[in-house]
Amino acid sequence: MLDKRLETARIVIAVIGLLISIYLATYSSLNIPLYCSNSGVVNCERVLTSIYSTTFGIPNSYWGIAFFVAVIVLIYLKKPILLFLLSGVGVGFVVYFIYLEYTIGSICIYCTGVHIITAALFLISLVEMRDVH
Repeated sequence: MLDKRLETARIVIAVIGLLISIYLATYSSLNIPLYCSNSGVVNCERVLTSIYSTTFGIPNSYWGIAFFVAVIVLIYLKKPILLFLLSGVGVGFVVYFIYLEYTIGSICIYCTGVHIITAALFLISLVEMRDVH
C-alpha cells in the first residue's frame, strides 16, 4: 500500500494532467488562444497543429483526457496492477510523442507537462508494485 502522501500526490498530478489535457482539447476544438510561445524551439502551436497532432483522426488531447480519467478511476478503485500497466503504456506514448516533437523541431510546453506527469505516475506505480504481492 502506498504512503498516504504519495497516494495524494498521485491523485493531484493526475488531476493536473487531466486539466492540461482539457485545456489543449479546448484549444483544438474551439480554437481559443493558446498561452505559449509560437516562435523558436518552444512552439506549442506548431506542435498542436502538426500532422502528428491526431491519432486515428482524434486529437491527442482527447486521448490524454481519456488516459487521465482512466488513471483517476483506477486510483479510486485501487487497481494497482492495471494502473501500473496503463501508466506503462502512457510512458510508451510519451517516448513516441517526444520523438514526434523532435521530428517537428518544436516543443509544446503543455505537452511536456503531460509527459512529466505521465512519467511520474508510472514511477509511483512502480514503487507501489514493489509492495504488491
